[in-house]
Amino acid sequence: MFTNKGVLQGGFVTTDSYGPAQARDGLSITLTVLDLSSAPESGVLERNLAGLRQAGFQVNYQHYPLDGGDRQAQVGVNARSQILSNALSNPESAYVAAARGGYGASDLLGCLDWSALASLPETIVVGFSDISALQVALYTRLGWHAIHGPMPGSSLWTNGPDVDCLVRLLLSSRPWNSTISVSQFGSGSTGTKVQGTLIGGCLSVLSALIGTPYFPETLQGHILFLEDTHESAERVLRFWNQWLDSGLVTDLAAVVLGRFTDLSGRHDEEWLVTRLAERCTVPLFRSPDFGHISPNHPLMIGADARINDGVLEWRLD
Repeated sequence: MFTNKGVLQGGFVTTDSYGPAQARDGLSITLTVLDLSSAPESGVLERNLAGLRQAGFQVNYQHYPLDGGDRQAQVGVNARSQILSNALSNPESAYVAAARGGYGASDLLGCLDWSALASLPETIVVGFSDISALQVALYTRLGWHAIHGPMPGSSLWTNGPDVDCLVRLLLSSRPWNSTISVSQFGSGSTGTKVQGTLIGGCLSVLSALIGTPYFPETLQGHILFLEDTHESAERVLRFWNQWLDSGLVTDLAAVVLGRFTDLSGRHDEEWLVTRLAERCTVPLFRSPDFGHISPNHPLMIGADARINDGVLEWRLD
């Protein structure tokens, strides 16, 4: 059930930082930060972990072993999957945040003991970009929610309204809800109303999961949000054709496109979005509020969501 009371909105911040914030019920909340994909940017992670501790979290950073060697070699994949498995099975970890994206999360999916994870309480994984593979796999296989949002080992974590919103969500008790602004593409009207379950992430990463055990066989009743970076417009269209040809788009409630940044080649973002919309058979919206940008407002995979009057609001009870 949706209400307008207590909605956390993008841009609701009135200070220059997100701390200090009061932990729920006065209890310390453990945030486990994992080095799952590419290495964190130098100096960025340390500064942001200090800020998270100041905000009220007990931060547990699990870094990639110094003697671990090549992250993409099998020994590196085994080391990263063990770090992840330990964190997801730790009852003291309320949340697991990826330090940054890059490459490597999809390597871990075949290494996880999914039967063992199914017997555990839900752990919410925070991140985006490459981490989309893990988040959607956890949602598909276990029904776990996940937060598409900023990562502390990336320079896109700028202590702006998106980070403030994320921190305050994690430090508060459910129900959670938040909003982003949207506009329907090719329509001057904001009258289209849509409801569904949120799912999405980085387009190129999720495209590689289609047809695997780590992606839903159907997206009926879902609102699909997508973004990407450093791709050519033609490659993005090729990815989109895969979604269309697989039949996944047909039963969607809607598609919401975030930012497609730093495109290579001769076509710009406006050209790309126009081509994506031309091929889409369900209502398509745009939002400036998420992607490989700052701010990158939190979106909850698996949450109930609605689109109305230029706003997408999600809620998790």
